[in-house]
Amino acid sequence: METKHSANLLKWISDNFSTVFFISYEQVNMVSTFGAVMLKNLLARGCDLLGVNACKNLETQKLRFLDEGWEGAKAWSMMTVYSELPLADKQRIQKLEFLDDLEVINQLFEHYCIVCSYKDSASLGLNSITL
Repeated sequence: METKHSANLLKWISDNFSTVFFISYEQVNMVSTFGAVMLKNLLARGCDLLGVNACKNLETQKLRFLDEGWEGAKAWSMMTVYSELPLADKQRIQKLEFLDDLEVINQLFEHYCIVCSYKDSASLGLNSITL
């Protein structure tokens, strides 16, 4: 989706909901060498990443929401999320054939993120949600 269209959607949600929590899973750090390779591979498969300019880093991911009227946004690389998992879950993930190399896991997980954004007019404490 082009960035202008996702911005319109995020603005619409912000304008129409006073209490809302949104979780997105996106690419990040796409300006790195590994990110460029990811982009090239996606393009070769016919998958245009039209919103790539919002995927520069964790800050640009948060700004996608904050610029459209959301109260707050938090973002974590998947490597950060992965580091918080229990050891048993990490071991299970590492048994997957394409994720059996810690260097591959690190490269891949540093290029995806979770973003949590919120508006909390009902004072539910959405700003306190964390990993």
